[in-house]
Amino acid sequence: MGPAMHKSANVALCGVYDVLSERAQVLANRYDVAAYTSYDEVLEDSDIDAVYISTPTVYHKELCILAAKAGKHVLCEKSLAMDPSEAQEIAAACRKSGVAIMEGFMYRHHTQHSFVQNMVKQGEIGEPWLFSAWFGFPSFPPSDFRMNKAMGGGALLDAGAYVINAARFSFRSEPASSHAYLQLNKDGLDMRGTAILDFGGGRTAEVAFGMNNSYKNSYSIWGTKGEITLLRAFSIPAWEQPVAVIKNQGLKREYILPACDHFAEELKGFATLIQEQKYDYDEPILQAKALDLLRVGEKCDKRPHHD
Repeated sequence: MGPAMHKSANVALCGVYDVLSERAQVLANRYDVAAYTSYDEVLEDSDIDAVYISTPTVYHKELCILAAKAGKHVLCEKSLAMDPSEAQEIAAACRKSGVAIMEGFMYRHHTQHSFVQNMVKQGEIGEPWLFSAWFGFPSFPPSDFRMNKAMGGGALLDAGAYVINAARFSFRSEPASSHAYLQLNKDGLDMRGTAILDFGGGRTAEVAFGMNNSYKNSYSIWGTKGEITLLRAFSIPAWEQPVAVIKNQGLKREYILPACDHFAEELKGFATLIQEQKYDYDEPILQAKALDLLRVGEKCDKRPHHD
């Protein structure tokens, strides 16, 4: 996000803060900005309109609410909250202060997704009925916060957040129920997961996510007349041209799409949100509730697995 902020025409990077001052200083030197010494110093700076929060998930609620009370708009990395109740508290604080809250799903700002949605609207695949998505990667070191359940770690809040968000974004609605399987390690941390979600009207999403497997990063929408697939849907370098594939009854068409820096586009979207004051306080709550379906849904199956 640092490079995107540095080159953005929509935001100006003012400074950075980290609990490890030397780490903050490295970033401050790189971008020729201030290195703050505390949260309070950041929030008391009248030159700052908004904050970007990229801490482990467990700290998001406290920092988002502090920022809201200080009148700062908030762009916070996914997952925004540990659970729906935290998301509701964050949204309520931002609503009360009249500031924006945006959950940092940078992938949604890549132009390849607009291409997909336009193809669907034009009827290229008929009526969409199945959304399938996969996002996973090899394990992190044991010291990484994503390997610590108490810090908000686990595959669901990390990789799972993407595929669930993409399903909601694709169908433009909320799942009513789910049948899920979360594979836990010996410490009770969810390492992999799969789920089938019912979006009503004959529409279903099947998703798979993990953080101790080979890399996979794509989604597909199957309709009554065809299928459209993005080969690299959630994480793609700014210089890479994405590929979309449409199949219609044996006919395969491959589209090479324009490269796009989805981090820079996310910042542009955040700035536009603030300028137009189109704040959506329900979206982060709905995302948290959708994730919760996979944890506490009546059909949720969480079986321990010892690697």
